Amino acid sequence: MSLRNLWLLFLVSGLYVPYVCSTTSGQETIPKTGFKLPLRRVPRTYPTRSAIAARDQGNVLNLNNVNEFVGTRYFSVVFDTGSSDLWLLSNDCVTSDCLRVPRYSNVSSSNLSISDKPFKLDYLQGSVTGVVASETVTLGSFKIVSQVFGLVKEAEDLSFSSTGNSGILGLSFPSEASIPFSLGPSLLQNIFGSLEEPYFAFKLGTQSGPNDTSSSFTFGQLDPELANSTSDFFNVPVSKAGADDYTYWKLSILNLTMNGTTIPLSHSSISGTYSQVAVLDTGTTMVLGPSDDVQTFWTFVGLGSAARLNPLSMMYEVRCDKAVEVGFVLGFQDDHREFPIDPADISWAEGGQSDGWCVGGIQANDAVSTGDWLLGDIFLRNVYAFHRGANSTHQPTIGLLSTVDKESALKAFRDDRGPDLDPCSDCKVRSGLSSKPLPSSVFVYTVSCVCGFLGGAVFTTLYRARHKLRNTEICRQR
Repeated sequence: MSLRNLWLLFLVSGLYVPYVCSTTSGQETIPKTGFKLPLRRVPRTYPTRSAIAARDQGNVLNLNNVNEFVGTRYFSVVFDTGSSDLWLLSNDCVTSDCLRVPRYSNVSSSNLSISDKPFKLDYLQGSVTGVVASETVTLGSFKIVSQVFGLVKEAEDLSFSSTGNSGILGLSFPSEASIPFSLGPSLLQNIFGSLEEPYFAFKLGTQSGPNDTSSSFTFGQLDPELANSTSDFFNVPVSKAGADDYTYWKLSILNLTMNGTTIPLSHSSISGTYSQVAVLDTGTTMVLGPSDDVQTFWTFVGLGSAARLNPLSMMYEVRCDKAVEVGFVLGFQDDHREFPIDPADISWAEGGQSDGWCVGGIQANDAVSTGDWLLGDIFLRNVYAFHRGANSTHQPTIGLLSTVDKESALKAFRDDRGPDLDPCSDCKVRSGLSSKPLPSSVFVYTVSCVCGFLGGAVFTTLYRARHKLRNTEICRQR
């Protein structure tokens, strides 16, 4: 199952939406030095858990939207680094997903060319079908004539009518595009092929609405308010793990940290890799990882006291006043960087809360075949990221720059949520963990403290074949 087929399952969490537009002019505009796009975060509600990885009905999620001009109209589309195609709903679409949504009219432009080639995408929840077309498309100051895109005539179970979004702007590698290159290059290929510096950079904001200035999205240039040079970033080459070509924006993930303690990870499900693989995906709201590793993480947090697995939704939840200081260690064994996450994104009140319990920002999912982890908006809100395409001198790279000050984030969390009322708030796992990989015959025993209504110290031993645990101290409730 490709990441493209998984994307929509979690689309309804956080869309950051640009705008796409097109004109009837036949001239092509090529801004060699780059351009900036407005990016906004659009709240939405999701109908049921069967559609996405979230829990009760009516919870608010957010979509990352960009404005785009196709034909003679602006359209709000989903900014998605986990897919590769541009597609729009057409006026021929009359299913419920298309109602109350701006749709592309076949008579809106004399530049429209409709082929007889079918366009189809199947998602874990929902699908779109239509035909491949071409049109003049404008994205910011970039305009290209005869850009191929999917003109969707039928959409099922996508819930677009609740967001006002008219389609998807995929910014992943062309090898994953549903529209073959023989019919035309993707929008990202056309843009990268014209820029002196073929990259895009983004910062996902924390606010919603058209007046939000906390988001940033640029092509071929950086936002000077966030960074001055690409050398400011932690730069790693894009991984081909599990494929012969570049597919998604992937990199290695070595381990997690929680309150300064290293949490080891299991072997990667991707053959031929020394460590697990993470995919950066703006179309996914939460952080999704292997079920065993996610269970280990929440056990460290404190299953039974500060955290729980909701038996109805099968989603991990955490006390809303519990500040969990998490870091993701990305890169290589000899060159890596830890990226901290705001505690408010792990104890995610915006995603839904009930009786003092909040949705956990890290959830389990074993259905991703192109990587072990999907690092969605929960992670990406905490970094400034740039994605560079290949050129004559280097291969594709990912650059990440942390935007989180841990002390300030913790203080803001406490000011908003109040004191930590967890009875085991002072109970910490104190262990020394080696980062050296061991053969699969070696088991790692992780002892964590679980406090709360059980009334005593309870041990949970988890087995891992990646790292060696030494000098483990048993944390007992006092």
